[in-house]
Amino acid sequence: MKKLFVFAGFVAAALFGASCSKQISVNGEEFAMGSGECILTVGLGSQGTKVAAQTVTNEKTIQNVQVYVFRAGEGADNGMLEVAASKGFDTPLNNSTGTYSGITVKCATGQREVWVVVNDSQDRTAISGDGAIKTKTEFLAQVHDLENSNATKLLMIGRSNPDNVSPVITLNEGPQNVNIPVHHMAAAITLESVINDFSSPAYQKANTFRLEAAYIINVPGRYNFGETSEPAALAADYWYAKMAAETGAARKVLLYDEIGTPSSPAYVNYGSTPYSTPHTFYTYPNNCAPSEDSSWSTRATLLVVEASILYGSSWQKYYYPVVINPTGGLISNRQYHVNITVHRPGSLDPNKPVKFSDMTPVITVTDFEDGGTMNPEI
Repeated sequence: MKKLFVFAGFVAAALFGASCSKQISVNGEEFAMGSGECILTVGLGSQGTKVAAQTVTNEKTIQNVQVYVFRAGEGADNGMLEVAASKGFDTPLNNSTGTYSGITVKCATGQREVWVVVNDSQDRTAISGDGAIKTKTEFLAQVHDLENSNATKLLMIGRSNPDNVSPVITLNEGPQNVNIPVHHMAAAITLESVINDFSSPAYQKANTFRLEAAYIINVPGRYNFGETSEPAALAADYWYAKMAAETGAARKVLLYDEIGTPSSPAYVNYGSTPYSTPHTFYTYPNNCAPSEDSSWSTRATLLVVEASILYGSSWQKYYYPVVINPTGGLISNRQYHVNITVHRPGSLDPNKPVKFSDMTPVITVTDFEDGGTMNPEI
């Protein structure tokens, strides 16, 4: 599977004599390095993504980076923080090239775990006192609220040795490099197209079916760095768009898109070109079962297409909800592409999915980064 970002170290040329302390230069920074110390430099490169509704600039934008090095091995200090550093918080990097020169840290040699966080909402390396991260356990327990993201600031995380059971690596004396792929913590749901295929001639007249909005509801809005949070245990306050569209400024960019208005209608006519402007929304993982209960309970995420049908001189609003609940639920770092064909008027409630005979949804699941199909259809 291709990864979106790859962290890579860049080793600067340095000559070492016989003394115990040496002054070396790495990426333009000067370090006084003693015996048993490692100079670790982390760089960032982007391979880009293929999210339909994202631009190339959005796909590659890097706002900030944090690096954490934890001690490892069998010693009593296993899991203790060795060093942490960050860039891009005082002044966002706004880097759209997909590359970044990196962060350099000095640490002791030995067995270590290196973790990287990209586009976080706060610089956790600067926190002191009781809230400071001092151990790997405390790091993995950190939580991120989805509303602090946007299309150019999606949270990503990665660790050393991502393809192995153990993330432990050995840092040796001198300059050293480490490669750390990172992945998106969120899943992306994209409405790709809507086709008008009404079965009754009464609805086949031109300009009688118009799209008004697309959005997702029942969205887990908080997730931890260790990726162990269970949405079923999430407090109701941390679920977004519970059973209805949410259009508040902080969340609209992630959850809701207006498609058409009465003064600028988005008609989709029978037998004509499908509506094919993509709309992408973001959610943290959700493995909850679907529910149509009228009172709130944790439940599967829905993609809702809101439309209206003309009856005489008045418009009636209908909803076309699609349950996004593949085997295992919504998973981080996946894209869920939705294409729907409408056959009949929809539901009067966005929480009540329509019958398959009324609407045919086709959902494909792909890797977030390379767009390759992982599950051809749900």
